[in-house]
Amino acid sequence: MRVVFGIDVSKASSEVAVFVDTNRTMSYRITNDAIGFSRLLEDLKTVSSPEIIFEATGVYSRCLQAFLEENHYSYVRLNPLESKKQMDGLRVRKTDKIDAEKLAL
Repeated sequence: MRVVFGIDVSKASSEVAVFVDTNRTMSYRITNDAIGFSRLLEDLKTVSSPEIIFEATGVYSRCLQAFLEENHYSYVRLNPLESKKQMDGLRVRKTDKIDAEKLAL
């Protein structure tokens, strides 16, 4: 079973989309602070070896990256230009929620 957390990071919050294999099981928004990251950590702890994918968004993604490293989670940090190029061909409209889902797939 493959569990993927796709996270679209913005300035104050992040959209999280969780997929088991290719089925979205949940999506939600967290704040980019200790409260939001504790919510994410609760879900990460329920899974053995989750895959975590997010875009490098400069200063906005640094807190998420530090949080994941402090909690010993591996992650994939995508170059935003590459992920934008890949997702532009797939999306009809753009929202942070849709971007989080596309990152997870």
